[in-house]
This record gives sequence, C-alpha cells and structure tokens, in this order.
Amino acid sequence: MGWISPPAIRQNRTQFPLPVSKVEPSCAPGRRMLCGSPIHCSLLAFVISTLVFQVPQGHSAPLTVTAPPGPITVAKGEDVLLPCRFSPGHNAQDTEVTWFREQFLPFVHRYKLGQDQFGEQMVQYRGRTELGKDGLAKGSADLRIFHVQLSDTGNYTCFVQRGSDYDEALVELKVTASGSAPLMALERYEHGGIRVACRSAGWYPRPRVLWHDPHGRHLPSLSENATQDKNGLFAAESSIILTRAGNQELSCSVQHLPHTAGQGSALYVSDPFFQDAHPWKIALSAALVAVVALLIITVYLLKIKGKQQKEIEKQAQELAWRRHAVPIEAGNVVLDPDTAHCELVLSYNGKSVKRVDTRRNIPDTPERFYPWCCVLGREGFTSGRHYWEVEVEDAGGWAVGVSREDVRRKIDIEFKPEEGIWAVGNWTGHFQALTSPDRIPLPKIKAPRRIRVSLDYEMGRVSFFSVDEEIPIFAFPLASFGGKKVHPWFWLGPGTYLEICP
Repeated sequence: MGWISPPAIRQNRTQFPLPVSKVEPSCAPGRRMLCGSPIHCSLLAFVISTLVFQVPQGHSAPLTVTAPPGPITVAKGEDVLLPCRFSPGHNAQDTEVTWFREQFLPFVHRYKLGQDQFGEQMVQYRGRTELGKDGLAKGSADLRIFHVQLSDTGNYTCFVQRGSDYDEALVELKVTASGSAPLMALERYEHGGIRVACRSAGWYPRPRVLWHDPHGRHLPSLSENATQDKNGLFAAESSIILTRAGNQELSCSVQHLPHTAGQGSALYVSDPFFQDAHPWKIALSAALVAVVALLIITVYLLKIKGKQQKEIEKQAQELAWRRHAVPIEAGNVVLDPDTAHCELVLSYNGKSVKRVDTRRNIPDTPERFYPWCCVLGREGFTSGRHYWEVEVEDAGGWAVGVSREDVRRKIDIEFKPEEGIWAVGNWTGHFQALTSPDRIPLPKIKAPRRIRVSLDYEMGRVSFFSVDEEIPIFAFPLASFGGKKVHPWFWLGPGTYLEICP
C-alpha cells in the first residue's frame, strides 16, 4: 500500500552515475575490430550508449502548489478562472488534480489518469467546470467555472498529487451581482423639505446607497435599508431630505464598494414643489446628528473590517511561507501509560494499545483518564509541524487526533474543540469529524484502517489523511492552542486495537 508523504519531508536523493571510461570506436578504419564483425561492433556501441545515456537522474524538487493570496471576484452569470500553479511541471498523464470545497468528496472537479473524472462530482458543478489540461505539463492546474452562481461563493482547494507527492493551495471566490439602475421618487413633505427615496434591486453582496450633490460631494442619508430575496439578491433603499435652501439637485448611486462601478440616477426639484414645505429646524438638526452618528459608526466598522482582512491576508502569507520554510517532521509517538484508562493495555514499547473487558488494578492518578477510555502520547508539541500514522483494528469504535495538555480527564466530557480535543473517528458505525456544536458526518469517505494525523502548531491547523484511499479527510478551522502543549490523543471502543505505525 502506497503512502503520500508531505512535500516538506521529501528527501532529494542524489543517484551517482557509474563512471564510464572513454570508448574509442574499435570499428574505425586502420584499427583492429575487437568486436569481431560490423554487426557485433554496432551491438557493442548500442550497449555502451545505453549505459551512458540511461544513467538514473536525481529526484526532482518537491511538489509545491501556489495560488493568488487575494480573492478572485467575478460577476454572477460570467465565467471565472481559478488560478493554481504547481512546480515542477510534469507529464499530464502522471499528474492528478482535485478541486474541492469543504470536503474532499464530493469534489468540484477531478483529473486523474489522463482524463476528467465525474463520478463523484458535486451536483451543482456538473457540466460547468473545465480543467486546463494543456497547461499541466507547464505547472498550471487552472479551473474554469462556467455561468457562476451566487452559491459558488467560498473557498476552493487545489489539490495536486503526483505519485507519492502532493501539496495544496486555497483560492477564495467572490461572486457579485449588479442590480438595476436606481429609481428615485418624491415621497412626502417632511422636516421642512421633501423626502426623496432611492431604490434598486438585484445586487450581491449587499450594496451601499450614496447621495451626492452636483459637485460630487457626499450627502448623508436619512435612512438606509436592504432586504434579501429567496434567490439571495439584495434590494437596497435609502432616503434623504431635500430642501430649497440646500441642494435642489442631487444624484443617487448604488455600488458594492467605494471607487467601484455602480448604477446611478439624478434628480432636480424646482421651486414650486417647496411651497407647501414647512421648516422644522429642531427635528432636522436631530436627524442630521443621528445621520452623522451613523456615518461615524459605519466608518469605524469599515476600519475594523479592513483590519480583519489584513489579518486574513497576513495568515495566508504566513501559511505560504511555512509551506516552504518550516519542514514537517514525523513525530515519534510513544503512548503514555500514566494517562491510559484502566481498561487499556499498552505494549511494552508504548507503540500499541488494546481495550479489554476487565479493569486493571492500577493507581487512579490525576493524569489518568476516567471514565473515558483515552490515552495520550508521552511527548507533546509547542511548535513546528508534525505528523504520525495510526493503524486501527475496529471492533467497537475509535477516535484519533490531538488534545491540549489541560484537557479534563476526570469528568464525562464531549470530544470537541471547546474541550481541547480535535479528532475524527468511527463512532457507532458512522465515520465523522468531532466538531462543535454538531459532528460532521463523512459518508463519502470510507472509515480508514490507516490514518495520518497532521499538526501545524503555529498555524493552529489540525488535519487528517486517509492512507488507504490516499485522500484528505478533514481539516479543522484554524485554532489557537494558547501556548499550551498539544499531545497525540486516542480513544478506543470495546475490543478495539490501535497501533502507532513506524
């Protein structure tokens, strides 16, 4: 059974060619034919050239997959190209590319064994995806999605595999929809002026409604509201008070973000319309104060959003850097007998454990798990990238993953990140990720006999890989371990046997 090793632990093994002495052509005129005859001489030359030119070359560089750090934005109904680059390039026949979203199966698009695979493709992408196969030999695995829908918004993983080597990169897709031209309407007299409304529908994401005077200066709105229909599109509405003493001419524009193209309309109200308007300065002042306060809050929230976006980009850059600079190490996991439940029997070398029906007569120390049949790895991690593999003989369920060292051990707890446990397992016959508040079933993935656990401490990333199927299983959302040590963690059901693979 083959195993895919992460790029960071591959070793470039240099194969040294055999020394070949210079061979003079013994068939040349004036020389004695050492090969006996012209035919034998040609055969000898062929053998020598084969030895010279078929000397094994050194292994190629590790496979590395990259994608743009920022999101890809496209209008609803248009086609979009999700970029994905890998190096080094290679024969397309030997390269497997899988694009997927939250889970590996069902996938968005897969290319394997020189052709597209559609057997387990997500229903919403059938007939709408195309992989640029011509670019595979040059290190390009771009995916084109036709007639983009709002539901296509989200993160896509580009997973490239070649033999036992693989890597992945994340691409964020944002889908927008530009709505109708704004409709401006005079509604009623209010606050000594005329209340003017601006309405537009068919937008995604939620747009902004902006008012401007004839010189392009921004005018504060009196109110603004947006609703979303069953198709996910937004309808936006805003109103403003127009006075004769102020601006009788104004324009309304609707757009997604500042400095981006949108839809606009203009309106001019002549003097006769203001004859029945009565000034109400106090109420108008109060309304202006409320609008200014609303603008201040809006600007503050936009600044917070900008900081969050910068933090996301920083994390993406950090992840890209760590892929190249921080190696992943094979963890030498040895089970800790001081933490093992009394029904768990460990091997002498701490590399395997079995759950039995009888309880052993051992001290109930604070480190020992009870009532759950759990055990930890003896050594924990406070930095770096690590992985280990576990082989399971399932009789009554199992779960593997990691836990913080401060996980509670003397109480009936739930296995979830809030308790300091990140794991997947076969629970009551159902293979699932032990997430919170609800566990995520993984019906498309067969419960593996051999599973790989990967930990990136600084990034807070815990992920799992099926060695049997050679596919990713699940990756938890990025977590913070708070500087606490993280240990390998195991739970065994009745009769289950578990072994740490070498």
